Amino acid sequence: MQGQINPKRNLLQFTNGSSTKPQVEDIIVLGWSRYGHVAIISKVSDSEIEIVQQNPGPNVSSRVTYALNFNNGLWKIDNYRVLGYLRKI
Repeated sequence: MQGQINPKRNLLQFTNGSSTKPQVEDIIVLGWSRYGHVAIISKVSDSEIEIVQQNPGPNVSSRVTYALNFNNGLWKIDNYRVLGYLRKI
């Protein structure tokens, strides 16, 4: 559910394709493997985000930029592996 508190984590949760724009310091959740992957959003503009991550693998930078699109009232990070993002309350 968009912007609802996840009581197990005490964080607000948003799916990719939310009416709430991602923010700096949000935790981005990616479906890279059966274990998943998380990173921190370090920059946000109206057209892209930058993430910073640890242990991305041997062929991926620790800083990556993804396009950010706003369409029909929804913000969507343009990467099929992005599941959503979490925000500290």
